[in-house]
Amino acid sequence: MTKPTGNPTPNARYQDASGAMVTVHSVQFNRVTFYRDGYSSPCKQPLESFMREFTEIKP
Repeated sequence: MTKPTGNPTPNARYQDASGAMVTVHSVQFNRVTFYRDGYSSPCKQPLESFMREFTEIKP
């Protein structure tokens, strides 16, 4: 796991501190839209909060 250096990109995978995985859908207007694994509804979060709470998972 590495801390991202830029903005999240669509289809990038991230993990939070508890190990929950998410997939980024889009980044628009300083908001990140993402899907949590196992959920069908999207989540939205300010970019700054997302970058603090999630760590990018490199394939």
